[in-house]
Amino acid sequence: MRSVAGRFFLSLALAFCLSPLPRLEAKSPKSIPFHLQQKEKGPKLSPSELSRAVEGLIFDGSNRARAEKKRPPLESEEILVKAARDHSQDMLKRNYLSHFSPEKKSVVDRVKKYQPKLRRSVGENLHTITSSQGLVDPKAIAGQMMDDWMHSSSHRKNILSKDYAFLGVGCASDGQSIFCTQVFGGPQKN
Repeated sequence: MRSVAGRFFLSLALAFCLSPLPRLEAKSPKSIPFHLQQKEKGPKLSPSELSRAVEGLIFDGSNRARAEKKRPPLESEEILVKAARDHSQDMLKRNYLSHFSPEKKSVVDRVKKYQPKLRRSVGENLHTITSSQGLVDPKAIAGQMMDDWMHSSSHRKNILSKDYAFLGVGCASDGQSIFCTQVFGGPQKN
């Protein structure tokens, strides 16, 4: 039989473990775009046009970052683009941001959909931006994403890795939110 003191400490420990933890705020405002600085002027793009424009800017930005570090440029690869677009579209449709789908599918599973005999390394970067005023400026969106990735050691490592030779960028937008995925691939091994 437990003592009264033992039950008290057990209930206190359970209350502590089950209590919601305070929300931890980001230490650096660089890590989260609190206000995306968009230019309102320019042609009005459909969500799919916006997505394609951001994809191109992210691809070019990734190769500029590599050039600054004397790394060879990444080549676009359609298999990786398809895997990236599929994942971005799924995250937009089902409103989640994760390297794993709700069914626990990973980047490897997504690439294997198009390349069943996968014999190479793959990596993935994800980002999303939402604006209640609407997303209108592809340069601002891509610039914010590249800035955030380059200020994160794990994301920067993927962009600058010597192990990768290929990149597929895929974005999906509904006009208010945009989800972007970078899928990196190494050379195919025999």
